[in-house]
Amino acid sequence: MRMTSAKRGEQRSSALWGTGNRGGETRSNALWGKGGRGLVTALVAMLAISVPLAASSSGKGKGSEPQDTYISPVLKKLSDGKNNPKIAVIITADPTLDTSLGAVKSLLARSGLGPNKNLGLVNGFSVTMPAKKIDDLKDIPGLTVTPDAAVHTSGGFTSNQLWPYESGIATNWSGPTAPTAGANAPAIAVIDSGIQADRSDFGGRVLASVNLSTLPNNSPSDGRGHGTFVAGIAAGGAAGYAGATPQANLVSVDVMDDEGVARTSDVIAGCQWVLANKAKYNIRVANLSLHSATPSSFTKDPLDKAVEKLWFSNVTVVAAAGNYGTGDTPSGVKYAPGNDPFVITVGAADINGTKTLEDDTVAPWSA
Repeated sequence: MRMTSAKRGEQRSSALWGTGNRGGETRSNALWGKGGRGLVTALVAMLAISVPLAASSSGKGKGSEPQDTYISPVLKKLSDGKNNPKIAVIITADPTLDTSLGAVKSLLARSGLGPNKNLGLVNGFSVTMPAKKIDDLKDIPGLTVTPDAAVHTSGGFTSNQLWPYESGIATNWSGPTAPTAGANAPAIAVIDSGIQADRSDFGGRVLASVNLSTLPNNSPSDGRGHGTFVAGIAAGGAAGYAGATPQANLVSVDVMDDEGVARTSDVIAGCQWVLANKAKYNIRVANLSLHSATPSSFTKDPLDKAVEKLWFSNVTVVAAAGNYGTGDTPSGVKYAPGNDPFVITVGAADINGTKTLEDDTVAPWSA
């Protein structure tokens, strides 16, 4: 039996750290046990759509031709889509065009809309408007239309991506609900292809690295890149790319070679290592963003038995559902360890480029 991971470069919208709810208990923070809206703090999530900060348009000198209106690609996608969610945007205008903002306000007023906040410093204003109305702005010259999306918190962690804000985990980056970092902070064991521990993203928080792969094509550290990707989403602290819990420590359990393949026995050995070392490193979460290549029953599969041992030893286990969805009909979760009912199995969501939950859909390739 072989375990496989996604190939490098595959996009994932929300497959790493999904919201878990077992028996009415909201498991929004498996590390520190704090409640609230959000994800189990150990996910298999695909990177969400990046939202740039509103860029100031470069004004042209008087007498020059007015510049074309710029609409952010994320907003253009929403305006062309099937749904029509209300979204917050910032609209600025070329300062040499005295009538552009007035034309925008007149257009909005006809739909009963008006500015949320005037932003005279950048010659613009913020407004919440239906996505379909954004396309009506393209004929007014000299505008720059960008999302009014949160891009940072006051706690020093930032993200230019939407998923931390929609999921609610960004609220735990600072303030009274923020976990305390340090040597005794809970750790996430990433059972994968390894973690590139010397990256600044992790700030020296990779407490241990162990190589348990018995396949010959396995480089030191992370020759595949997948485990580092997972660790970054789980606990990365890079500017503009903060993960779900950037205060958490990490443990790298390398069971996968550079082609993204692992023996089932190596993955089981990884679970065994986590169980033996959970007290030493305060491991509270084990993340397995992989699945078997052979369908099985959780009552018989040895990998399912291994993750259950972790679960019943107070290690929260998060497993990937897999990327073999059919889109039209339920595909079922056929492979270990995601097929085990005792662990948290997570799939992917398409958040449609917004922070609202109402327009989210299941990604068609997610199992």
